[in-house]
Amino acid sequence: MTSVYMQLRTNLEQLKLFEISRRLDEIIDQVTANNISFTEGLLKLTNVEIDHRKENAIRSMVKVGAFPFMKEIKDFDFEFQPSINKQQILELESLGFLDKAENIVFLGPSGVGKTHLATSIGVRVRRNQPLRVHRKQPILVR
Repeated sequence: MTSVYMQLRTNLEQLKLFEISRRLDEIIDQVTANNISFTEGLLKLTNVEIDHRKENAIRSMVKVGAFPFMKEIKDFDFEFQPSINKQQILELESLGFLDKAENIVFLGPSGVGKTHLATSIGVRVRRNQPLRVHRKQPILVR
């Protein structure tokens, strides 16, 4: 006879709730140690799965973006390159240019951080914007 715990693990795997299954013992310990209600425990479990799936979706979108490397604005050394307007770059990171349908172009000599900044903003876009696929419909002429 299989224990209730093992049946639960099997059900989680069949439902493809892999992150809940992986972290089940940890959450059970938290619920038990902190005297958390059944509903709060379920909420914790479902949040674990949702957060994991969001992270996977972000990783996939960033991968689809085919960036040369993973960089973020927070990793950029503005002190090393004082000629770059930090406030302007942080404003670009807000992605307002997308809503206004504006393009951005980085110009400058080699080694000033153009690729780092462009990649950082591209990664930010992929993390915050759903992937959109546009297909052209064929034009039929008779």
